[in-house]
Amino acid sequence: MEFSKLCETFKLFEKTTSRLEKTEILTILLKDLENKELEITIQFVLGSIFPNWSAQKIGIGEKLIIKVVSDITGISEKEILLFLKETGDIGCSIEKAMEQKKQVFFLSESLTLSRVYNDLLKLSNYEGKRSQEKKIRILSGLLTNASPIEARYLSRILVETMRTGVAEGIVRDAIAKTNNLPSSKVEKAYMVSNDMGLVARMAREGEEALSSLSLKIFRPIKMMAAQKVATIAEGSKIVGLPCAIEYKYDGFRMQIHKKGKKIKIFTRRLEDVTAQFKDVVDAIEKSVIDECIIEGETIGVSHNGKWLPFQKISRRIKRKYDIDEIIEKIPVMTNIFDILYHNGNSLIDTPFKERRRILETVITPVEGKLVLSKMIITDNENEANAFFSESLSKGNEGIMLKNLESPYVPGLRVGNMLKMKSVLESLDCIIIGAEWGTGRRANLMGTFLLAILDEDGKTVPIGKVATGITDELLETLTTKLTPLVEYEKGRELKIKPDLVVEVAYEEIQKSPTYESGFALRFPRLIRLREDKGPEDADTILRVFEIYESDDRY
Repeated sequence: MEFSKLCETFKLFEKTTSRLEKTEILTILLKDLENKELEITIQFVLGSIFPNWSAQKIGIGEKLIIKVVSDITGISEKEILLFLKETGDIGCSIEKAMEQKKQVFFLSESLTLSRVYNDLLKLSNYEGKRSQEKKIRILSGLLTNASPIEARYLSRILVETMRTGVAEGIVRDAIAKTNNLPSSKVEKAYMVSNDMGLVARMAREGEEALSSLSLKIFRPIKMMAAQKVATIAEGSKIVGLPCAIEYKYDGFRMQIHKKGKKIKIFTRRLEDVTAQFKDVVDAIEKSVIDECIIEGETIGVSHNGKWLPFQKISRRIKRKYDIDEIIEKIPVMTNIFDILYHNGNSLIDTPFKERRRILETVITPVEGKLVLSKMIITDNENEANAFFSESLSKGNEGIMLKNLESPYVPGLRVGNMLKMKSVLESLDCIIIGAEWGTGRRANLMGTFLLAILDEDGKTVPIGKVATGITDELLETLTTKLTPLVEYEKGRELKIKPDLVVEVAYEEIQKSPTYESGFALRFPRLIRLREDKGPEDADTILRVFEIYESDDRY
């Protein structure tokens, strides 16, 4: 298939806001594709090159794309940057540069979907010495042969921001419609495989083939998320009684895969952090014999045994150097609370109480290193509240409430697992904009535009936060957000929605100022949540529930 045909489909996506129309457009495209083209197309539509669990990365940023396009077109990098500031989109700015190119190439060939994918695959394989030169050569070859519209979408694919309004739900429904299958079957297959391209190919073989997809060691799946509740009474009505109540640790969630002597550790965002947590690997080797996928929360522990807040351990997540030094400086303890796979068998449809029983046979605790999460089973509200207070006294965030009969539901925020934190309410928000500071903070971002997710998973603003942020945190935020700047206008910056922060506030107010319809009164930035991705942020539904439940409103 010609790459231009896929780009024409992308254009159609952008011309409509209707979910049904987007689904129909994608359904028509998928019907005519060969299997290999099918998997590539699904990934490109989702704005990525590889499944989100894959360790393969392209390593191409906007600056390199602009440099290559400048060389191809004869238009200066400065002028292309101005296009970027005007449009706020790398794709549209590159398209504009290609339309105005001063240099003409007479020998060009049309791009096929396979050619584009294979060249992008080469980019991901280049590392080390002279890798930049090789990447530029490949990128130049692609963009030289690309039409302006192809350059628009190729640039977006490279930076994994498609802006077509097509997310996983639309792709799921299109796959289901194309193959006359229930969307629920496609959703289940995606939950356990975490690879929509693979799901699309298996769906072509029928419902039986699709249902054969299951958990696979070293292919991480999205972690089940919890809804928030304010009281034990509220939570017990949702999960039912008796229920399991666990400590909610203030740590770093891990999905741990073990087969034989091989162990891999993945984050909530499906990043492989095995190298950063060699001490956890050592503990797993001593504690676990069976082949399994288990989940836990890793917390920092001081040398006198005191549990440390998340900020302390968060420094280990992105650490690439001096790992042994930080392991010595910040020891950790992993609290295991669930098992998803055991000795060849998926357990996600197994009731929680049975998963916990199996987990207790798999884990041999290593004191202070790897233990089972602290848990009680009760139908007594007083006992539950006492356990909540006990958890807070240990330095934890609160408690988890779990339905004893519930399955494990990957990637969804479900009512059979709840979290209850201390009285201070907070939201997980995404930073989507910023402003440069003034005076001595002129070189730092000082005000941040916060967003939550709407019903379609799009970011919608809910307020700004600027006060109570230390210089150290401002420096950290500026460093992490600078590569995510999409365009700059005066002091204002538009930020790619990627970084999640936890924000406390006095109250929620209705407000026409922000697209969400709400605003946070006196917001305070508590901490970065590098263990969470934008898809883990709080939603309008959650904000509405808080607004409705507070008798001040």
